[in-house]
Amino acid sequence: MKKIIFIAFILVSIVSFAQNTSSLSGVLTDLESNNEPLVYAKVTIKESGLEALSDEKGFFEFKNIKAGSYTLVYSFAGYETKEIRVEVKLDKSNYLDLALAAKTISFEDMMSAMAKAELSSEEDTNTLHK
Repeated sequence: MKKIIFIAFILVSIVSFAQNTSSLSGVLTDLESNNEPLVYAKVTIKESGLEALSDEKGFFEFKNIKAGSYTLVYSFAGYETKEIRVEVKLDKSNYLDLALAAKTISFEDMMSAMAKAELSSEEDTNTLHK
């Protein structure tokens, strides 16, 4: 009899735990190339620090997360990092279509970087001549 009560308690606990969590998934694509998937892009839930990488189809998924409001941060090398607020609901499809655009560099930033590189190059040349 004790074993039956124990097994029933375990089953109720498992069912209760399963009902309090959900999943969040989606696809991350490239705005610059006709929404091609971004492979191995990083997606992070800011509040928990959980991270996921997108697969070869741009798909990512977080399992067993509690329902609530979260900040999702997604990024890819050479692309802008974005943050969005998402609401994860129980027993609902928590699916997102996300996209990133390539980073742009302003003319002033490019000129500043070139000037620093030129200055660094001149300093290296001066040290070699001494």
